[in-house]
Amino acid sequence: MLLRLVLSGFALFATGMLTVAEAQINKDDKWVLLGTRDVDLTLEKDTIDVTKAKGKFKGLRLQAKSGNIELSRVQVTYGNGAVHNEDRRIDLKSGERTKPIDLRGEERFVDSIGLVYKTQSGSTKKAVIEVWGVQSPDGARTARPVAGQIATKPTEAKPTEAKPGQVTAGGDVLFGTQKVGFGVDRDVIRVGANVGKFDRIRLRVLDNDIFIKELKVVYANGDPDTIAVNAEIKQNSRTEWLPLKGDRFINEIQMNYRSKPSFKGQARIEVLGEYAEGWLGPEGEGRKYNQGWVLLGSQSAGFIGFDSDTIPVGRNQGGFQRIRVTARERAITLNELRIVYASGQEQVVPVKTKVEADSTYGPVDLDGSKRAIKEIKARYRSRFIDASAKGKGNAVVEIWAQH
Repeated sequence: MLLRLVLSGFALFATGMLTVAEAQINKDDKWVLLGTRDVDLTLEKDTIDVTKAKGKFKGLRLQAKSGNIELSRVQVTYGNGAVHNEDRRIDLKSGERTKPIDLRGEERFVDSIGLVYKTQSGSTKKAVIEVWGVQSPDGARTARPVAGQIATKPTEAKPTEAKPGQVTAGGDVLFGTQKVGFGVDRDVIRVGANVGKFDRIRLRVLDNDIFIKELKVVYANGDPDTIAVNAEIKQNSRTEWLPLKGDRFINEIQMNYRSKPSFKGQARIEVLGEYAEGWLGPEGEGRKYNQGWVLLGSQSAGFIGFDSDTIPVGRNQGGFQRIRVTARERAITLNELRIVYASGQEQVVPVKTKVEADSTYGPVDLDGSKRAIKEIKARYRSRFIDASAKGKGNAVVEIWAQH
């Protein structure tokens, strides 16, 4: 009996990963045949090209369609260059298949499957092996980025005036900016789920040409999404809108790029997003999060004098009832709030109070009932003396509004 259990356990290990891994496969996921190969078992190695497979995959498996196959390694190469190795013995009898390989729940483009066989001789040296991939409906609809194909339009050679996290005059949200050197740069722009849901992003490039090796969005749930690869963007141009995988909260944007060596110097790259349809407005989905509070923008507060910042409110952001101000990292002195409504009317709130780090001033009720806001003007400064400050940097001031 004990011997039977040991042999059963070994057989399970030899043919694939533990069954518990398959719990990551959802009921709507489907297995797709990626490729079939006639195997010459007198050869040691083989590679199956699957770059023409449509969509992303969260796991793979092998099946011996005919003949017996013994493998010592399976190497999976993904579209982003990452490699996963299964260094273990896998014995497949005719008709058998492995359990899922590299099943992590993260969907990725697959370029190739490398196989290392135990060579055989005699009449059983021929076999047929199949490669299958499992993908979600979203993964099936995701197109592989096409190298070098990003449409662009000219843009004025002037930096966007908004600050990170702030809505621009055109209604986009500026996620962040970077200076790009002549070498290969790898930068991460943090976004954060509290900024809102987005359905597309775009880049503005100023001062010099750049070459994007890879542009990747990481969503709030950890899913990565490669948006562009191997694309050149000329100076003083902006890309077309690059669609995301549905309406998503963004955690960060990862960029791998370089600028063109020339007398022009470094390039400036700006990353912007557009709110998902239906996120803003009095009936928008944004009301379901943060008790209906929407982050309008964030600014860094200086130490000397009072900073006067203007935060434009994006398109469709009508029908707010109140606003509040939150200080992060360090306490601030909040001097004044000035709310400019879409009608042109202004509401002035003379504050002149201290707001501790990680605390909030407000909420401040708006004049009348729900009002459409054009912009908010605020005056504040970081406090020099603050024992609770996180480091020696400036305070970050967030302006929120509630529907």
